[in-house]
Amino acid sequence: MEAIVIKQFGSADEFYETEVDLPQVTDDTVLVGVNAFSINPMDIAARMGKLPAPFSANWSFPLVLGWDFAGTVAKVGKNVTGYKVGDRVFGGIPSSHAGNNGSYGRFVVTTPDIMAKIPAGLSFDQAAALPVAGGTAYVGIVENLKVKPNDTILVQGGAGGVGLFAVQIAKAQGAKVIATASAPHNELLKQLGVDQVVDYHKQTVGDVVKDVDAVFDTAGDIAGGLTALKSGGKLVTVGGQPTPEQTSLPDKSVSFQSTHATTSTYEHVANLVTSGKVKIQLQTLPRSADNVIDAQKQVEAHHMTGKFVIHVKD
Repeated sequence: MEAIVIKQFGSADEFYETEVDLPQVTDDTVLVGVNAFSINPMDIAARMGKLPAPFSANWSFPLVLGWDFAGTVAKVGKNVTGYKVGDRVFGGIPSSHAGNNGSYGRFVVTTPDIMAKIPAGLSFDQAAALPVAGGTAYVGIVENLKVKPNDTILVQGGAGGVGLFAVQIAKAQGAKVIATASAPHNELLKQLGVDQVVDYHKQTVGDVVKDVDAVFDTAGDIAGGLTALKSGGKLVTVGGQPTPEQTSLPDKSVSFQSTHATTSTYEHVANLVTSGKVKIQLQTLPRSADNVIDAQKQVEAHHMTGKFVIHVKD
């Protein structure tokens, strides 16, 4: 199959298009033809050789990267139920997978527990933006922090791929939402319902925000988040690793989130989008190695708002 690959770890300029073997379907997996995929920060880490096992355990070069996909079921393993050829689906790829099984290829093989059907009203491009970023935000806000009506939550990095989902999911939960972001993102965040935006270039979050019930950190500023968190509050980070001192504080809970999104997670996120409670901010580029290079560079430099999606076909 055609795939956009790298032959060694390195810069974004390593990507090129070539032919690789089609990933193999087993009795318990599903082959999906890719209609769209998105670019995530973990893609950049993978390209640079910074993802440890289990992610890289079965990789070989040329390497096909990419976890998020939306597409059409092409083949179903005999033990799989609930899906048939032709279904419109979206989801992720198992953490440990072969080097030719990434969403930058024309086909992916995945398992039914980490994919879902695309609901009516959602395009392939929109669905491809959801799995990693939307799933991470949903697990953090709803499952780990258990945000409820009238809670006050601080989302650090509110304008990033995960952050934009997080602020909207928290609002859908009925919370008051404070977000850190740079000044150019202030208006967008206010339009999405954020109650207060803190410009981290001009203000120290702990100086202007106090006693929030929960912190969802996507920016790696755990220390800053803790200064805004009330005693008895909880901080969950996907942006950095807490120190032993931070995880052993007597009056505040701090943990790193390793996201394990499932079919249910994806269905909930998709329903929030189709119901209008979450608006997807995405930039779409047609499929080419040059556009993957461009998107990777922009994600790596944090020069984007929301998600980059590569459109493969309608």
